[in-house]
Amino acid sequence: MRKRALIDTEPSITDEKAVEILKEFMSSQPPIGEEKASTVKVLSSSLVWKEDNEDKTRLAWWIRFIDSSFERDDSLPASVLIDAHSGEMLLFDYSRN
Repeated sequence: MRKRALIDTEPSITDEKAVEILKEFMSSQPPIGEEKASTVKVLSSSLVWKEDNEDKTRLAWWIRFIDSSFERDDSLPASVLIDAHSGEMLLFDYSRN
């Protein structure tokens, strides 16, 4: 018998709230800080399914963004996955030199 997972497909938090969570997180990271967090420019946000380390599937906001440390035409923007129900940061991919 197969297991079925019931996952709420309606996010509990908006993408705007997810961006606020992103900025708060960035502000708390010493090498990034509030200065760069205040310049975040969202390139795209979409809802995606993300499987975590415990094989649980979560609904998440996938947000691609740049800030003042990126070139305008940077081909590799930063991205985050934020749980669309809890607001938990699931992935923070921000690599700068």
